[in-house]
Amino acid sequence: MVDDHEFIIGFDILPSHSPRSRTSPKFACVVMRNGVVLTEHEELSRRALLKLVREIEPTYLATDNIFEIVPDTKAVFGLVDKLPATTRLVQVTGIPPHQVSLKTLARRYRLGVRGKIGPLEAARISARLASMGVGYLLECFGEQTEIKVTRGRKMGRGGQSANRYRRKLHSEIQQMTRHIEGQLREAGIEYDLDVRTSDFGYASSRIVAYAPLPVISGLVESKRGGDFNVLVSPVRKRAEFLPLEPKAVATDIQPRYFIMGIDPGTTAGVCLLTFEGRVHLLMSKKGLTRADIIREVYEHGVPVLIATDTTPVPHFVKKLASTLNAELFIPNRPIPVSDKQELAREFSSDVRIGNSHERDALTAAVYAYRSILPKLQQIDHKIRAEQISVDRNQVKALVLKGMPMAEAIAELTHVDSETVEIATREETEEEPITKERLDALREKLSHLEAENELLSEKIEDLKRLIEYLRFRESELSYSLEIVSRENYWRVKRDREVVKKQSELRKAHREIRALHKRVKELSSRLELLRGVKRREMRGDMIAIKTIPHFTRESIEEYLKKVGLREGDIVLFEDASGGGPQTAGMLIERGIRAVIVNTPLSHLAEEELVRATIPVIEAQKVELRRVDEFAFIDRKKFERLFQGFMREAREKARQQGEEALIELVEQYRRRSMNGPA
Repeated sequence: MVDDHEFIIGFDILPSHSPRSRTSPKFACVVMRNGVVLTEHEELSRRALLKLVREIEPTYLATDNIFEIVPDTKAVFGLVDKLPATTRLVQVTGIPPHQVSLKTLARRYRLGVRGKIGPLEAARISARLASMGVGYLLECFGEQTEIKVTRGRKMGRGGQSANRYRRKLHSEIQQMTRHIEGQLREAGIEYDLDVRTSDFGYASSRIVAYAPLPVISGLVESKRGGDFNVLVSPVRKRAEFLPLEPKAVATDIQPRYFIMGIDPGTTAGVCLLTFEGRVHLLMSKKGLTRADIIREVYEHGVPVLIATDTTPVPHFVKKLASTLNAELFIPNRPIPVSDKQELAREFSSDVRIGNSHERDALTAAVYAYRSILPKLQQIDHKIRAEQISVDRNQVKALVLKGMPMAEAIAELTHVDSETVEIATREETEEEPITKERLDALREKLSHLEAENELLSEKIEDLKRLIEYLRFRESELSYSLEIVSRENYWRVKRDREVVKKQSELRKAHREIRALHKRVKELSSRLELLRGVKRREMRGDMIAIKTIPHFTRESIEEYLKKVGLREGDIVLFEDASGGGPQTAGMLIERGIRAVIVNTPLSHLAEEELVRATIPVIEAQKVELRRVDEFAFIDRKKFERLFQGFMREAREKARQQGEEALIELVEQYRRRSMNGPA
């Protein structure tokens, strides 16, 4: 309902002009406020008309035919983009092509029209009808884009592998859907979401984003092939006519009002229920958007209450109720399936219920109807008891939209009484004017003139106050803009400071770690330098290190490093090998073997027999620096020389024993010979 203090501009095209012609069309227009025509323009160009609209910023820009200012539906969107954000385009004659002539509407609403209506009179009537709440708003649904996330391959047959692949695929579809939702939310783009759920995520999803394709393409990239597809495609742009807010007007034709039940989803169900509890419409269709539902519902009437059967209320239903400016009914708890089936059986004789979506929409509408039934019955009882001549459905619509019942009845009765009063005034005979009556009228006129002067002064005071408030508003707006700009940069600076502080803390941690690492490496380097200096002086001997005393470990070391004659070898783990392993070292002329753990007895005997000493690491002062090993030269040489002396002594003893054995054998043979 329009505020009486808002501006309304009515316009009409001049004869012999057309928006499709090469020359610019001309228009007649009026500016109205409080039902009073403030200014009239007999001839304005389209550009001048739009400039006037932008300057005044009216609530409604009304006409009897929108296509007198634009050539086609496509051009409507360009026109709406040029209007102020608060200005709505109104066609007072109804929805094309089911329009009522302007002359018929003027007579119906008693606007005193006679003969042929000229352009200026047509503009005046259009503005007057819009101020009375007659007509339809042009609602431009912005360009929509559809985003589908579906599987890219068939599941195929199989057992555990197929289930594992299905889990992976459905999880990826769910993750991609949530990623797209996050992108849209971050960009501030509204959207509707339908998903087909599975045990492991989403089998598929469909998002209708309320933004044009170029915007969405910059956020979401199409993808074909692989495990899943992301399909981005535009949805056709539409313009819809929505009725103005219900307003108390004296008219023989009133709109039909409904309670609307909605079951959103990939397949949406819609039910329209009258105030008498009868089903007027029950339908379902796949892929319905908000615009589709609004267009379908407004073809039947005006929904004043929207209901759903689930809690919490789906986002789609909230948006729909907001767009339709209707109250929202929410059940106290989720409605059980058994109750839905019982309702379906109850209404099965009156209407055919095709699927579960229609059943759920019907259930929501019926539950909402039953919740407001006492209020509807109270309205019927009051109107019947007091014999009030008003449209009951219009009273109910106003009450359901939040107006108190007494106020709704009073407003409608007031409109009807005004109409009757006008008719009565025409039939009343004028009283004869006497001197007493003339004096009384003069006194009343003097009193009214004084009152009018007082009110005029108050108006001037209020105008000055308005000018001052507007000045203060502009000052505060400018100050707010400055503060907002400062806050923006302050917040941005604070975020940057926090970010840099975090980076600084991270850098400090890395520096501490690097310092610790440098300290460790310096210590190891110093140790290595000390050992190297002792080696250069001849105090230390560098030896080669093999992890295990096994054939495999020795062969691997031979491939990587190699062994030369005279090398000293350290075995970190001397267990595991035998005489054959010792033979590999003997063949390469190893000088000595250093061990940390005991060597097998047979292997040690084999090495000793080849004059290769086996020395314990602790006896030669073993030192390790990373992969390098060093032993004390003096201690090693002392042990090595001692081993060699023992080996030579043992060899000498074994040689004498062998000579004695040969002499004994000779003697035995001599004694056993011929006498």
